[in-house]
Amino acid sequence: MPAIRPWWTDGARRQATNVRHSGRPPRDEHADVDCSGQRCGPGRYPDDVTDPQLAAAESLYLDARDAHDRAVIGDARGEGSPDLTATAEAAAGRARTALNALHANGDRRTNPAWSADDTRAYDVMREWIDGLNAAGAPAAVPGESWAATAERGLDALSVRIADEYGRAQSEVDIGDVTVTRLGVLDRLAAEPDSRRRRELFFALDPTWQTIDADGGVASPYLRMLPLSADRWSRRGSPVDRNAAALGISPADVEPQLVAILETWRDVIGATRVQPWDWWYEAGATTRALRAPVTRIHAISDAYHASLGADPRRLDVGFDLFPRGDRPLVPVAYTEFGGRPRRLPDGERVPARPWVMAAYTGGGLGELTELIHETGHAIHIAAIDTRPAFADWPDSDAFTEGLAELTALDTAEPTWQHRWLGASVPEQVAIHDRYADVALDVCWALFEIRMHADPDQVPNDVWTELTATYLGIAPHPEASWWAMRGQLVQEPGYMVNYALGPIVAADLRAAIRHTRGDWVDGDPAWYEWLSDHVYRWGLERSSGAVFADVVGRPPTSDALLAEIRRARAR
Repeated sequence: MPAIRPWWTDGARRQATNVRHSGRPPRDEHADVDCSGQRCGPGRYPDDVTDPQLAAAESLYLDARDAHDRAVIGDARGEGSPDLTATAEAAAGRARTALNALHANGDRRTNPAWSADDTRAYDVMREWIDGLNAAGAPAAVPGESWAATAERGLDALSVRIADEYGRAQSEVDIGDVTVTRLGVLDRLAAEPDSRRRRELFFALDPTWQTIDADGGVASPYLRMLPLSADRWSRRGSPVDRNAAALGISPADVEPQLVAILETWRDVIGATRVQPWDWWYEAGATTRALRAPVTRIHAISDAYHASLGADPRRLDVGFDLFPRGDRPLVPVAYTEFGGRPRRLPDGERVPARPWVMAAYTGGGLGELTELIHETGHAIHIAAIDTRPAFADWPDSDAFTEGLAELTALDTAEPTWQHRWLGASVPEQVAIHDRYADVALDVCWALFEIRMHADPDQVPNDVWTELTATYLGIAPHPEASWWAMRGQLVQEPGYMVNYALGPIVAADLRAAIRHTRGDWVDGDPAWYEWLSDHVYRWGLERSSGAVFADVVGRPPTSDALLAEIRRARAR
């Protein structure tokens, strides 16, 4: 499954932005000190910034982001320290002072020496710094009532629910062993006995309860939802922002998602399936193709290396398996462990991505997720732009779509035969892969509709969607929609897993038309993608980058064509 990034300490992690052990010497905190033996330059375009005060502020901003990245990854790996935190705070303080100085004598953005990019760069930096000032992730208060947490606001409530969800989903008791939520879903795909599948499914009930409790007034989600809906109303919907950044009219999002589900329903027919049997019905590929947990990392690395994106050469860091000295990883994610920069001699120091996960079972599902996360990592490693723009693109849906460029290959029989030594018929592989997409689209519509009318009963909304479009038997007594932590960790993010496949299918078709198929390897693939797609960060809008490759904004046509390949199953 696709993954979300975890909670960070900066409040501007999306709008100003949207992850391994470093063997590289740490970068210094300011530009006047040698870095890795050479002085660190401000970024890709140092000569284009004609205001030296802005250039200096941008250099300090880059150092602050670097220090912050190192502190965040240190915490995530259980290697955080007061020194890392203090370094990050000091670096942010220097950047804040430099940005404040730009306004000491009036609004410097009216300076004719500033280009439009300079003004936008300033705004991006200001937003991130102000986000750090505004709030970090609110800490839990031991013994606090849910009502008191809600009084502290949406962020405090969201963090508390996500923390409790994270603990529950990482320790699911299935009788003979304790596994993760993903481990349960893997077993549902493999277990031949429907009665045992039902037991496994309802073993997730404690996880659901962390989000929805009994579905009544005690539901943490129902406490959170009005606050989230109010924020969407005041600040704008993240769904609309992500669509608009891609050039998709926000009014077209829901109709396109419904069209995907209607196509899925046409393909699979009217078969009725119990919710605990859904993963088994979509699990034929998983059952036929096994990838030991000890091998998934090597397979993913070898595949990306065949595309010219060897994660070892790109210095991607991986922390993939649970261990006692590391904090919980509720969902796999990828993040910056350091920002890209240019040295004064022009040498490029790339960003250092980190991939964090907690894999235990292996199999095609975990392999596909790791390939998705590695797709994020090779994207980060290719970003090459000025410091203010060295971040995720302006649309998370675009970011998720880019990670699917390689992850969708695991559904292709030719890929399976090449990298796993066996394959299943095309119709089976496509059905099983896009069953995940169909379920994600339901979650996206669930979020859109619950935020449009927070007085609805979540179980009823979810039951209607899954029964109508997926043929899943109604069980309105079960809050099984509440198995996705993204619903509380970052409301609205699930739509990116629905729009992402639209972006990916369109891009994959365009790239294949230009370069041919890459399943058996294409050593120049990564260089081409880096130049045309990956390198921009925030420098260009997601819609502009997409349109340069495809020639228009995204549409669902290519994705619908992919889903129809399962018709003959």
